[in-house]
Amino acid sequence: MSRPMNALRPAALLLLLLLAACAAKAPAPWDQPPVRDVLTLPQDLFAYLPPTGGGTLVLSPAVQAEMCRRLLAGHFGPWERTAPPAAGDLFWGLEHFAQRPVYGENLQRRGPAWLEHLRRLALPGEFPNLGRPGIAVAPTSMRVLPTLEPAFADPGKAGEGFPFDYMQNTAVWPGTPLYLSHLSADGAFVLALCRYASGWIPVNDVAFTDPAFQKEYRARPLLAVTRDRVPLRDGSGLFRFEARVGMLLPLQAATAEGYEVLLPVREASGRAALVTARIAPGDAEALPLPATAANVARVASSMLGEPYGWGGLFGHRDCSALLLDLYTPFGLGLPRNSRQQGKAGTVLPLDGLADQDKEALILAKAAPFASLLWKPGHIMLYLGSRGGRAMILHDVWGLRTEESGREGRRLIGRVAVTTLTPGAELPELKRPEGLLLHGLRSLVLLAPFEPPDPDAP
Repeated sequence: MSRPMNALRPAALLLLLLLAACAAKAPAPWDQPPVRDVLTLPQDLFAYLPPTGGGTLVLSPAVQAEMCRRLLAGHFGPWERTAPPAAGDLFWGLEHFAQRPVYGENLQRRGPAWLEHLRRLALPGEFPNLGRPGIAVAPTSMRVLPTLEPAFADPGKAGEGFPFDYMQNTAVWPGTPLYLSHLSADGAFVLALCRYASGWIPVNDVAFTDPAFQKEYRARPLLAVTRDRVPLRDGSGLFRFEARVGMLLPLQAATAEGYEVLLPVREASGRAALVTARIAPGDAEALPLPATAANVARVASSMLGEPYGWGGLFGHRDCSALLLDLYTPFGLGLPRNSRQQGKAGTVLPLDGLADQDKEALILAKAAPFASLLWKPGHIMLYLGSRGGRAMILHDVWGLRTEESGREGRRLIGRVAVTTLTPGAELPELKRPEGLLLHGLRSLVLLAPFEPPDPDAP
């Protein structure tokens, strides 16, 4: 028989109350202070420029010119298509979500009727029912199936739930050429393909392009946006969208105040038209921007500290989107996901090395601001050394922790500069798995750049 509370000794009762108070005050993951690296390391990319200065080229002009040629071919490639991709590559989500539990925004498990509804909307048996070139006219998302509703794995597991919406493929910026292959049954979504991804986009975020529009759009030199989140207004003062690093826009004219650029808009008919807008010289520059360490630092600085966004959720970036957008102004067309970026260049394997030997090899071989570090599920940019340690820029959600046998995450949730061992001071960090350095598999030197085969497994 249990003893009544009033039978407990005063000292024992006091101890219970103190323990309860401590438990109540334990910070939630989102209330914890930043890890030591984020607090103590300069969150200023210019602090990591080489001692010789940032003017040295990190990519040779010849290599950069070839990179830019390939980027432009891929960028406008959707307008050259005469047939859609294979249907199996576009409808994989129907089988994927049928084979595993899926949770919605209310954290409740979705039933079979939800997926069956999406199957009817997707019309896989009628693919392709469209086949037209188009262009993105608003910041938008490519989705796995024709819905904006999320699909979370078990929210009770560490590293799952928000923000990991597995229905999200990627963000797509305005001005991105598209191939539009298939309309949903309700006409609200269209299956689209761009240089680096495919998925369902809301119809109102795209417009159809004809040969005359394409000719005018392609006849002009392209400007690359070099500062993130610059509001763009047309000649009438109407806000159209924010300019984002990674966005390419046709140049109409150079003026004393800056640049006049062309923005794609959707007419009532669904066709694309062009309007003009102005952008300041420091916010956009001719493609390709000279690939110096200082220029890479300058472009990346406007994204430093931005929130993490899985798959481009809410217009934010994940680790691979950060690097894809960062290198676009330099004419380098990286793939979209971290696994493919881990092959995009000259690869030096790190498997089988002790952690200290991995870092020693990186310090000896990596080129600052032009080398990537890859571990399964994550990609980072090497900045150089500081105090004998390798410094990296990356967009990271959190670090693996374990307390009382229960796995968790210590959140960073932003674009940050860290060492290869952020969180090493945390007693709850899961070792060795929680150390980024331990999981590193390869060092990727971007020059010479060899883009991976997009059809490779």
